[in-house]
Amino acid sequence: MQDSSRPVTGYPVQNLNGCAPPPPASSATAYPYVNPNPYPYYPPPPPQNPRPTFFRRLFVAFAILVIIFGTILLIFWLVLRPHLPDFSLESLSLSNFNASNQRVTATWNAQFQVFNPNKKLSISYGDIVSSVFHKDYLLTETRIGPFVQGTRNVSTVQASYSVVDSYVEAKVVDAINGERSRGEVKFSVRVLADVAFRYGGWRGRRRVLRVWCNDVALSGSSGKMTGGPTKCSVD
Repeated sequence: MQDSSRPVTGYPVQNLNGCAPPPPASSATAYPYVNPNPYPYYPPPPPQNPRPTFFRRLFVAFAILVIIFGTILLIFWLVLRPHLPDFSLESLSLSNFNASNQRVTATWNAQFQVFNPNKKLSISYGDIVSSVFHKDYLLTETRIGPFVQGTRNVSTVQASYSVVDSYVEAKVVDAINGERSRGEVKFSVRVLADVAFRYGGWRGRRRVLRVWCNDVALSGSSGKMTGGPTKCSVD
């Protein structure tokens, strides 16, 4: 037989004094609102214009090709090691000279020896102009025919200059006549040439070759060069 004083399961337990049990204590800590989506929303970036990207890639590819091509040329140039030719003035003569009343008539004849020191490169000469100066005063100039010089080759080049009753400043005429009367007159000869180095079917960029044969002494009486061949500067 069951004890009537035992509480029945499922019903609230009454206090012994007949009062109802106190309500459950509420929590003093309030929990904040929790976003059900923990990841923020960012709008997708606007679509890019493909043209700038294409041109950037094209520029980078072009720059790489230029660098590769330049490197190949540099290696090729260093392997061949081009050297400028050597010029020397073998002879220079003056004839038919007459200078009076600021008028000059004269003929100069020059012979150059040109040496190509390169073992692998030939040199082509074109558009050659040669001039005769007294100090820094231009007296006359002439053109020389183009030619090609093989490797380790020595070439002889002739040039003839002339003036006929040409006007020349009085101070220049007086200086030339004064030097001749003292037994020796000096002239300078210049050569300008458009040259290019060649190796088989390859040809380098053309450049201007400058040759100076300075203060070449001629006998005042015979007009022939004194002192032997003259080494010329080349750049």
